Amino acid sequence: MEKQLGRPVKKLRSNRGDEYQSKKAEAYLKKHSIIVETTAPYSPQSNGIAERKNRTLTEMVNSMLITSSLPTCYWGEALLMAN
Repeated sequence: MEKQLGRPVKKLRSNRGDEYQSKKAEAYLKKHSIIVETTAPYSPQSNGIAERKNRTLTEMVNSMLITSSLPTCYWGEALLMAN
């Protein structure tokens, strides 16, 4: 984000995955005063932006398949096209 937008990272929100649980990652985040926020376990609704994007993509894919009369085996290809 700093390289793309020239703005420092202030917060990092995670879904409690182990990507940021290492000592090295924790030290980096602490050194740069980055606040770590985690979502509640088993509650995807707390990540509203990602969930809305997932729903939008799902609706686009279903619409594309129905409109084109393609079987559901092409779901993956339709998802790549929608994205």
